[in-house]
Amino acid sequence: MGADPLALETGRTATGSLERFRTWIFSELAPFPGRGVATLRMVVACLTVVTISMALEVPEASLSAFLVFWCSKEDVITTTKAGILVILAVTIGFAISILAFLFTLDHPAARVALMSAFFCAGVYFSRVFAIGPLAWAVAFIVLITQQWADLYPEPETFIRFNLWTWVALVLPAAVVMVVNLVILPTRPSALLRQEAKRRLAFVIEALDRRLAGLPLDSNAPFNTRVLGAARLLGLLKLASGTAALKQRLSSYTSVVNALNRMVETASMLGALQPAADPAKLRNRIAALRSACDDLRSCLDGDLSKFHVNLTLEHGPIDDAGPVGAILEEMERHLTQIAGELEQVSAAHFEAPAASAPSGSPHLFVSDALSNPVYLQFAVKVTCAAMLCYIAYTGVDWFGIHTCVITCTVVALGSTGATIHKAALRLTGALTGGGLAILATVFVIPHLDSIGQLLLVIAPVAAVSAWITSGSERSAYLGIQLAFAFFICVLHGFEPNSDVTVVRDRLVGIAFGIIVMAVIFNYVWPERAGQQMRAALAKAIRTSADLLKRHGASTSDAPASSIAAQRSLIFENLVLAQRMAEVSLFEAPQPDAPMPVGGDAQLVAATQATAISALGISELRERSALGLDHSGAHTFKAIDNAVAAVLQHAACRLDENPSGGDLPAPTGRSRLLTFEKRHLDRLKAMESTSSAGIMNAYRELIGRVGWLAGEQA
Repeated sequence: MGADPLALETGRTATGSLERFRTWIFSELAPFPGRGVATLRMVVACLTVVTISMALEVPEASLSAFLVFWCSKEDVITTTKAGILVILAVTIGFAISILAFLFTLDHPAARVALMSAFFCAGVYFSRVFAIGPLAWAVAFIVLITQQWADLYPEPETFIRFNLWTWVALVLPAAVVMVVNLVILPTRPSALLRQEAKRRLAFVIEALDRRLAGLPLDSNAPFNTRVLGAARLLGLLKLASGTAALKQRLSSYTSVVNALNRMVETASMLGALQPAADPAKLRNRIAALRSACDDLRSCLDGDLSKFHVNLTLEHGPIDDAGPVGAILEEMERHLTQIAGELEQVSAAHFEAPAASAPSGSPHLFVSDALSNPVYLQFAVKVTCAAMLCYIAYTGVDWFGIHTCVITCTVVALGSTGATIHKAALRLTGALTGGGLAILATVFVIPHLDSIGQLLLVIAPVAAVSAWITSGSERSAYLGIQLAFAFFICVLHGFEPNSDVTVVRDRLVGIAFGIIVMAVIFNYVWPERAGQQMRAALAKAIRTSADLLKRHGASTSDAPASSIAAQRSLIFENLVLAQRMAEVSLFEAPQPDAPMPVGGDAQLVAATQATAISALGISELRERSALGLDHSGAHTFKAIDNAVAAVLQHAACRLDENPSGGDLPAPTGRSRLLTFEKRHLDRLKAMESTSSAGIMNAYRELIGRVGWLAGEQA
């Protein structure tokens, strides 16, 4: 039983790490709708803040310019919320710090204890509290401002510096909110349409590949950017500010959910082996593709013009197998979308009846007190920050205080994600610092006006804004590039030729990253690789449960729908792929199981296996095979045999040897023996109604065999 070529294609088509890196760079820097406008807004806001700071001699102009990039978001509502969050956090944080300074000025030990306790609590609440970002921001302000007591031991000087810094932080937040309201504001509704078009493009591409007989694109085996309705539902919630839209919210929610189901079925279609489909089936694919393209075109204009002309009344194609079942589901969801949009565009729209709330929002996550991971994370981050603080105060080198900031801003839920963000911070700081040194040596000494300074800043601000407006995988690099450049170029209110500021900041960043890497790797490590394997195990177990429901007796079969299991499978597969990306930044573990071909190959194979099992389950739900008792018993035996091997594969993935009925090699041997014994019988049982399911089972058995055998 060989490896699945579709599942393993990803690891074999790459020409090398350099080529993959080049492809990644071009994809991250590629333009997309709205990116240019977002860049323009950030550049205008940055230049406005610099002009005001220089003209009025507001201290910490570099911090003000940097905060522009942090506050700027993709739409006007989210940007306004971020600006308000900054103003609240800064105000509360400085108020607490000034009050605490009355008691900690002459007591360094008390100040260190206060900084540690307050920041640890803020980090903890950032992971368990509904308004966690505000708690973290307040704690961060207190941590940083308390360190200034070493520079300004006099109360009057300290208070004055704190108040001016408050102005420097509030100013950019206010400017960003105004600029985003004035200059081509992007509304959540526009972003919602863009995201819907992206998902429809994915569906259309899957249909085109099926028509052309092509396999799934090896560069994107599982498109995490379009799977999941959370992004669409979040934008819909932001856009539902008007009373008219609130009345239609339930219909739009149904449209979003139906579109998400279409994306999931398109993923299932792409996971099937390419084959020559019957002419009747190809006609249905072409008609569905045309209808999806019409909906995508209507998203640019009037959605009320969208109508579905699919002829669903002729019924299913009996010999179409999984492809026919997938097409029927996609047609059903597209028809539902058309019906909801028709209701939304009706001249008279009745307000929905009042209903009881589904449940009050929770202020804390459900396992806030029972899960020790949250407190462990807070302790790790706090220890790293305080070790850096003690280190730079011990050597009396305040210039490297960025080590403390580095520890606080790069900390994420897993070691891989933390190192990834730290790498972006260091890369951005090196790039921005290099540009700042060049500007300081060759350009800054010749400047004599604010206008000339703006001409120097504008190109760097534009590059930083372009990167910042990209995907979350690289956006942080743009923010750090801007910060490193501004911290040297905007140091004071006159031309500055001192480059030691850049040197000190870079040394601090590098030191902070080293401390974070050591602590996160060896103290209560939360490894992305383990999280990836756990997510894959959950997806496989859910797939096994779906197969078991068909392998069970009629009285034991669960009556619940497979919709919940389906959502759980896709949710875990998306999580696994994200964790696989950041796990590349983690140091390999000597005792960790190493899959053949690496994590990327394991993820791709598991994705194909889980989706294949899901497709069979849904096909079995809809299809009446018309088999006799012996044939039905054979299919149940296949389901149970495959489910048993999947259970063992899941146990090995999450390193839980106690689960399952058989050891993995025994389970695979049983599957091989079963397939060989019943192969002729399965062929003899094939009929018009079961041929498609037979092919789907053969495909699934090949993929399950790779997971159970190649990874053994």
